[in-house]
Amino acid sequence: MSKYGADVDEPYAHVGRVKLRVSDYDGSAVTGLSPDEARLLGLRLIKTADEAEAQEW
Repeated sequence: MSKYGADVDEPYAHVGRVKLRVSDYDGSAVTGLSPDEARLLGLRLIKTADEAEAQEW
């Protein structure tokens, strides 16, 4: 298991894109993001994680 969870592989850079693979029992998906898109996604994930943490019982 990676530090991102059982189904999320380590992101990597390839030909100027940020690649991310997510797998589940049905298969896997790979996405390629521009560096700016990856930064925005990272910020959004932090915000969403903070919201989820605030909802914990």
